[in-house]
Amino acid sequence: MLMKFFAEVRRRRVLQTVIPYIGVVWLVLQVVSVIVPMLNLHPLVSTFVAVLLFCGFPVVLYLAWYFDFTSEGLVRVPAANEGELKPFGWGKWTVLMSILGVSIFSGYHFFDEVRTEVAKQEEGVAIDKTSTSIAVIPFRDQSPDVDQAYLAEGLAEELTALLGKISGLQVAASSSSFILAEKNLPAADIGRRLAVDSVLTGSVRLTGDRLRVRTELIDSEKGTVLWSETFSRAFTDVFVIESEIARSVVNLLEDRYLEKGEVSSEAKTASTDAYVIYLKGREAYRKQTTESMKQARKLFEQAIGLDPEYAEAYVALADTLLLLEKGQSRFGVLDTEIAIKLADRELEKAFVRDQNIARAYAIQGKSFELKQDFERALSSYDKAVTLNPSLALAHMWRFILLRQIDRHPEALDAIEMAHELDPVAITTTYNLGIALTLRGNFNEADLLFKQLIKEQPESPVGFTGLANSYFMQGELAQSAKQWKLATEISPDNENYYYGYLDLLATIGMTELLNKLDKNAEYQATIYLRTERYNELFRVMDFQIKSNPDDPWVLFEAGWYQVLVGNKKKGIDLLLNAMPQFTEHELFSMPMCSPAIEIAWALKQVNMVEEAKRKIDRCEKQLFSTKQNGLIDSFQDYLAARLAALKNQPSAANLSLNFAIKNGWREWWTAKDPLLAGLERTEELLETFDFIEAELASEKAKAQQLLASSEAE
Repeated sequence: MLMKFFAEVRRRRVLQTVIPYIGVVWLVLQVVSVIVPMLNLHPLVSTFVAVLLFCGFPVVLYLAWYFDFTSEGLVRVPAANEGELKPFGWGKWTVLMSILGVSIFSGYHFFDEVRTEVAKQEEGVAIDKTSTSIAVIPFRDQSPDVDQAYLAEGLAEELTALLGKISGLQVAASSSSFILAEKNLPAADIGRRLAVDSVLTGSVRLTGDRLRVRTELIDSEKGTVLWSETFSRAFTDVFVIESEIARSVVNLLEDRYLEKGEVSSEAKTASTDAYVIYLKGREAYRKQTTESMKQARKLFEQAIGLDPEYAEAYVALADTLLLLEKGQSRFGVLDTEIAIKLADRELEKAFVRDQNIARAYAIQGKSFELKQDFERALSSYDKAVTLNPSLALAHMWRFILLRQIDRHPEALDAIEMAHELDPVAITTTYNLGIALTLRGNFNEADLLFKQLIKEQPESPVGFTGLANSYFMQGELAQSAKQWKLATEISPDNENYYYGYLDLLATIGMTELLNKLDKNAEYQATIYLRTERYNELFRVMDFQIKSNPDDPWVLFEAGWYQVLVGNKKKGIDLLLNAMPQFTEHELFSMPMCSPAIEIAWALKQVNMVEEAKRKIDRCEKQLFSTKQNGLIDSFQDYLAARLAALKNQPSAANLSLNFAIKNGWREWWTAKDPLLAGLERTEELLETFDFIEAELASEKAKAQQLLASSEAE
């Protein structure tokens, strides 16, 4: 077979064509190697000619098989078994075009790689390290009066946003970078803590209208400087400097080359004064207090006044307005509707000027979320992540929303990504810990919360995370201690304060409750726990008269009545509250409350079909929750209630035992009217006695723990 092949090669005179071609290639390359330097041509000319000639070789080889290159031109060579010479058919043309296409593609790819390396070397940005992740830490302020921290930190923040838009490069969030930089850690240590390959840092000096930026790119593993460069230009060229730094970093670390102009700063403004005011606004924003947020709002408004076309300033203002809303975890100055309306107005102006700012879509998503428009909120968050895959805030807000709409596996992915990008930030660490807690991964969650306490001891958030984790594990005394520590750090935070009071009420520490309570509204809980029912219902009647349109007040009053008071009055209150709840509020998980209590009330007045619809909806949500891998005592207790409402005592008892095993310790369990239909068997009574004994034990432990913490 091989001999026949070589015989055919000789007959077709293939070598008589290929060898001269190789000779021509060698001769042309020799000539080009002399002419290119002689005429001072670009080095890539030689590369181009060589690639072109080598790419032609497979084409010449293929043609030489079918044609004889003679002095009279191409002569078709017949096959050995052909009687008559057949035309060069479409099949052979297809193969020829395929060989030509592959040759062109391969040649272009090789030439582009050479061109990239030559361009990098010419710009001094060629190194032997490829990185897929980077952190930008605050630049050092080297101004004479050391008064330009806003510029040094702002430049780092802008570069973080700019690099975050580059596909394939993961950029650590500036919040984590800034936190670690404040601890005066070496750049390499910061890089290792953030799990990134390299760290960009440097210094900034503004003298008059002249800006000098010195940059350093540091290898996180070895701590060596990979690249350094100094940029000195007029301050009006600050955006050009930002773009050039980002472009140089990408060309250094990525296996590609970006031309000038391919990276553009999204914070551009025609007014350097507006930019300075904007950076000062960002400096105030990063302090995250109500007072600093008010200041940031004024500064962003001033920046817009100096340049009404400044899109990024509109985005920052919208962000600040939403954070000034009177919601949980925000800064409580503006009514929710007003904050949303003002923020939407600023976002609309931003989108008119620039539709490619990732943070704008994240803020738009938060606005939609506050308006309960979850589908559009998720769409906006997805758009933000598409524009900037390293925008940790968008990933975290996606987590919060996905968790809210019970898409828990996606939510876990989102918060894990947010934490990977922003591993030191309080909010991402806390939320990841909460997500792990809900899945029953208590050890892993507790490690995160303890790490947060170690790294951010001035923040109460780590303590509240541990408090929730301990509560879900049934360790109520430890939970009380953590709530107490949180309230000591942030005594004005009502969420922490009432979390502490709720825990004390659960374990029956009513004397301490009476000493601590500052709010008459919470007095109802104390009256309930101490069995002072006349005072309880007097307070609740006042609350109903004061808040006639608040369904939660009606529900709470009704629940207290069916629990320990007039059952008929309680049922009426629950049913009156029902139409005032939104669909989302009515079926709130993990307890599907208040829908499950209202379903019980509907059964009591023989509205069986309506009760069944609510029970079925709660069952469906419970099934979805279990499918999502969530493990907690609340869903087990919900399962017990649902089984009791469906007259399934065995299933109810089994689920109740699972709930207790997983940490359920609510003192009112024996009084729960939803379980009243269960026969008071010896087993069930023992279950109730166990809860009571556990609460007494946790109360004794809490008294000791809280007393020892007071002594410290």
